[in-house]
Amino acid sequence: MNKTVLKRILSLTAATMFSLVLLSSCSSNSKPVETTIPSVVVTPTPSATETSATTVATTTANGNAVNPLTGVQDMDPANVGKRSIAVSINNHPEALPSRGVSKADVIYEFETEGGQTRMLALFSDVSKTPEVGSLRSARIIACDLAAGTNSIFVHYGKNARVPDYVSSNKIDHIDGNNYSKGSDQSVNGEITLPKGIYFWRDSVWLSKRALEHTAVTNGANVLRAISDLKISLEGDTPSLFKFTATPSTSLISGKSCNKLLVYFSQNNDDSTFTYNAETKLYEKSEYGGDPQIDETTGEQIAVKNVVVLYANIQPHGDTTIDAYLTEGGTGYYASEGMIIPITWTKAGPHDLIILKDQSGAEVSVNAGKSYINVVRKTVASKTQIS
Repeated sequence: MNKTVLKRILSLTAATMFSLVLLSSCSSNSKPVETTIPSVVVTPTPSATETSATTVATTTANGNAVNPLTGVQDMDPANVGKRSIAVSINNHPEALPSRGVSKADVIYEFETEGGQTRMLALFSDVSKTPEVGSLRSARIIACDLAAGTNSIFVHYGKNARVPDYVSSNKIDHIDGNNYSKGSDQSVNGEITLPKGIYFWRDSVWLSKRALEHTAVTNGANVLRAISDLKISLEGDTPSLFKFTATPSTSLISGKSCNKLLVYFSQNNDDSTFTYNAETKLYEKSEYGGDPQIDETTGEQIAVKNVVVLYANIQPHGDTTIDAYLTEGGTGYYASEGMIIPITWTKAGPHDLIILKDQSGAEVSVNAGKSYINVVRKTVASKTQIS
């Protein structure tokens, strides 16, 4: 067993033995500053063996298993050895608020064409996935991110280059556009769908939104689709990061971070994470400072970890863009009011993203939910930390 995998298993086992402790509270008096790309050297891309997935099957006295996407010991043991799902979620201003996002274990946000961003929400337990939406179409970057955690990729439509890409890379996916009905029909509040249909357009949203901002599904119907389409739910579930249940030692040399503003583009120039010292979580807002809310629960998205990955993102030559994730890059890791510069690598579609600190050591990430921003490296200087 290689050192990286062994360290991850040990850190996840430690998650069952200790409680999360506050590392540091942030100073609320710091002034925002524009930053430049961290002056660190990108380490060589790790081998496929170094980043190979490991199944997390640890259970403890309270009967729960460690969630491999968060490192938190709160997962149903029956879900051990089951694959997660990665759902493409709309983030257009006219499609907000979304549903189900506050319950995601991990959220990626990345740029699509025209500078608009989209989310990819990961849920470790399909059976417990709430109603999610509005759903959007697939892009190759989302295929890569989903495959990295062996997740079944759920989307609603796709661009022209996706079919060949998922086929050649053997990425399991479900296109809701092929299995949808016009609008929901509920009986006593329960959605009922005919055989072969797993997605629908929400009738309330249809009355006040454009059609493309209305598609939804839920865990029960995704499970039906997985079964009917003969996609295997069994499989190794990798630990997303090298999690630790004690304050991350990687952050000891970090700087305070009360607020982190991530600039994606002119269309999304204020994606902001504000630290709440009481909850020890970063709360998400965007588009003029509006809290990013889950319509179902009324909860604002709040996460333990915020990761910024600066990537080589270029136009493809048509209306789409490509993110060259295998090139890796620089970025930041923030948690519990502290932030450090990092480097990152991703060897291929089915490989994990590996975070390293300035010394070249793999970053220890605090157990909890993560929000991962994939940003053009050409706008890295517009990130603000205070």
